[in-house]
Amino acid sequence: MNAPSDPRPAGRVPRGVVLLATVGLLWGGWQGVKALIRAWVDTEIEGTVGRAVEFELPDLDGRVWRSAELRGRRLVLNFFRSQCVGCVAERDAVKALAAEVDPERVVVLGVLLDRVQGYTEEQSARTLEVMGYEHPVLIADTSFVDSFHGAGWAHVTPVTYVLGSDGTVETSLRGHQTLEALRRAAAGTTGRD
Repeated sequence: MNAPSDPRPAGRVPRGVVLLATVGLLWGGWQGVKALIRAWVDTEIEGTVGRAVEFELPDLDGRVWRSAELRGRRLVLNFFRSQCVGCVAERDAVKALAAEVDPERVVVLGVLLDRVQGYTEEQSARTLEVMGYEHPVLIADTSFVDSFHGAGWAHVTPVTYVLGSDGTVETSLRGHQTLEALRRAAAGTTGRD
C-alpha cells in the first residue's frame, strides 16, 4: 500500500516556490531564482530523512515489491527518468553498487519516474536501454513519489534515498553521485562528494 498522497495536485508548483521565484528575481535575476528554487527542492528532499516509507510497486517484469517484505535489509532507491543527463552520468556508479552489494543486506532498486512525468512507453524503453540496469527497476506512481519529495518535483533527478532496515529514510542524495558516495550511503555512513 502506498503512503497517502500529498494534498497538492501533481505537477502544481507550491505557493512558496512562486514566492521564492519572485524574491529571487528581485535579488539576483534568473540566477537568483534558480538558487532559491534549488534550495527549496533540496529542503524537500532532505526533509524525508527520518520518515518511514511504505510501498507496494511493480517492477518492469511485473513482480510486486513490498517494503514490508524487505524489512531487515537496507534499501537504496535510485530515482531516475528519461531525458536526464545527470541520471546517465550516475548510471555506472549505480550499476557498480548494485553489482557489489550483498543482496541479503542491501537491495538496490531503480525507480523509474517516467509514468509520473508523462513520458511515452517508447521513451522509457529507450532510456532503459541506455541505462542498461540489471538490478530491479520499479515503476513509480504519483503516490509513491509523493511519499518522498512530491510528484510535483518528479523531474528533479537523479535522487537517491537510502532506507534503513526498519524502512526509515536515513539518507537523501540529490544529483549524480560517485560510486564512493553511494557506497557510504548504502553502508549507513554519511558524507557526500
